[in-house]
Amino acid sequence: MPISSVRTRKFLCCLPARLGAFILALVAMIGGSFVAGVGIIQLAGVSQAPVEKSDLIALYIQTIMYAILGIVGAFGFVGALIRNYRMVSNFAIVLAVHLGFSIASGIFSIYAMFTRDASTAVAQCLVNASVQGVEVTQTDCQNGITVMKGVMVAVYVITWLIQLYAYFIVERYADQLEEEDLAKQARVVPRSLPEISAPLNQMSAYSGYNNSAYPFAEGHSAFGSQGRRDQGHMV
Repeated sequence: MPISSVRTRKFLCCLPARLGAFILALVAMIGGSFVAGVGIIQLAGVSQAPVEKSDLIALYIQTIMYAILGIVGAFGFVGALIRNYRMVSNFAIVLAVHLGFSIASGIFSIYAMFTRDASTAVAQCLVNASVQGVEVTQTDCQNGITVMKGVMVAVYVITWLIQLYAYFIVERYADQLEEEDLAKQARVVPRSLPEISAPLNQMSAYSGYNNSAYPFAEGHSAFGSQGRRDQGHMV
């Protein structure tokens, strides 16, 4: 089967899946590295602005996850560029695993945020504002925390949906590359044995026909030679 006969996978109805995998890998490489860098900076500033243990654990998990995403995104970018099935397939697997961890860590962060004592959160807000030299009131902190809760939930849900669709795009392109590899292997495989043996059988049948057409050819020659020798002796 020629490679040209392999169906090109699409996303968003008309765009090729290869373009989607290429862009997603680029975004994962740059975005993952950026988020991981921000996480490292935040972890370095924990000593100056202490946070709760649950938030610190979530920050560690998030930093590690996005660092891995940035590294694997680089491999996916190269794989989409050179049409390598293994690289793109591994990138799809990491996207699925990253989505699972993202959902787990997001639920943990949302749970920690909504179960946190409101007075403690307001006090922490006032402390952070004083450290940064910003004048805020207790009501401002309460309103800001309420808004941030809603924004945080919306951002997590939208991010999960985007990651899920991104996984489907990369997985589609991985399936296309797998079919292309199978098509390449089919081109170099020799013809099947029945196709090769057919001409040999025809040659064997033709040889048998020739032998059966003149069954006494050699014997007749021999007999003729023997007859001539006998005639010579008689003369």
